[in-house]
Amino acid sequence: MKDFPNLKIEWVKGHQDDEDDIELSERPLPVRLNIQCDLAAKECLRNSIKPSKRAPPMEGAKATLYLGMNMVTTEMAEQIHYAAEAPKMLTHVQNHLRRTKETVEDINWRSIGRIKKRLKLHESIRMTKMMYGWLNVGSQKVKMGQIGMCPCCGDDIETQHHLYTCPNELMRRTITESIKSAKSKLVRQGIPSSIYNEFVEQICLAVNLENPDDTYSQDPELQHVRDQQSRLGEEALMKGFLHKEWTRALNDRWTPEPPTEDGRKVHQKDALEQTVCLQRVLWDMFEAQWACRNDILHGKESKTITLDTEKKTNRLLEFREKKEIYSDGATTG
Repeated sequence: MKDFPNLKIEWVKGHQDDEDDIELSERPLPVRLNIQCDLAAKECLRNSIKPSKRAPPMEGAKATLYLGMNMVTTEMAEQIHYAAEAPKMLTHVQNHLRRTKETVEDINWRSIGRIKKRLKLHESIRMTKMMYGWLNVGSQKVKMGQIGMCPCCGDDIETQHHLYTCPNELMRRTITESIKSAKSKLVRQGIPSSIYNEFVEQICLAVNLENPDDTYSQDPELQHVRDQQSRLGEEALMKGFLHKEWTRALNDRWTPEPPTEDGRKVHQKDALEQTVCLQRVLWDMFEAQWACRNDILHGKESKTITLDTEKKTNRLLEFREKKEIYSDGATTG
């Protein structure tokens, strides 16, 4: 800036091309430059261009942090921790989930890390069990020789994903109410309508529910997000594994608010924090389904308790019958 003493700094509203159909050539020069810079940045992200050498330190900086070939300028503690711990963790997750290295690296681990830090310990443990398929559902109980039936609908084997697709009336009502609540939460959090509509649409597809708003998007970028999310696996979304493309799509639609009249900066959630909002909605849905399922499991309507009672009754009757036969034989002798 020293080389341009007459430089004037002017705020330009971002993403104006999302709001109307005006041709680029008909827009003012500052707006055109803003749109073109956005497109260039998006192309760089899409291609995942990695630097082949380190960029020179910024002029005037007393110290510069590099991790590999990347210069780190923000959230240094978080990025140092990620660089130290992520490689081992990703290798473990890759083996456990039976996914390729590229697929595991596409998961938004930063948003997962942020939200888990804000949970209480017992909540964080339960979420980890949910993500990696360690919940004590029927498919796990079968491994221990226990009844694997769904306590809500009587399905032979209760899988973890079955929590969201169980036909039990109360379970369906709970997931339906959770989806309605999710949309309201995302609106309050300032998530762009195109994003939360697409997000809710994908949730409805995952849990076999019809979306009452019918918000299937034809936007090429959102279709790209949809395709990338599906590559993580059909159950990944409801386990909380979000593709990084959600954050990129949010970033593309993020517009900074101009400062207030007295020059103060307006606090806003950035794209990563908005992704955490999406993550929180999924956690809340799981908690609601898990609580509902457990209420049924320990209630009078539980299918597993009924079956377990029948089995125990039959064993007692069998024992009584054998005892009587043994007693009669001993008396006769």
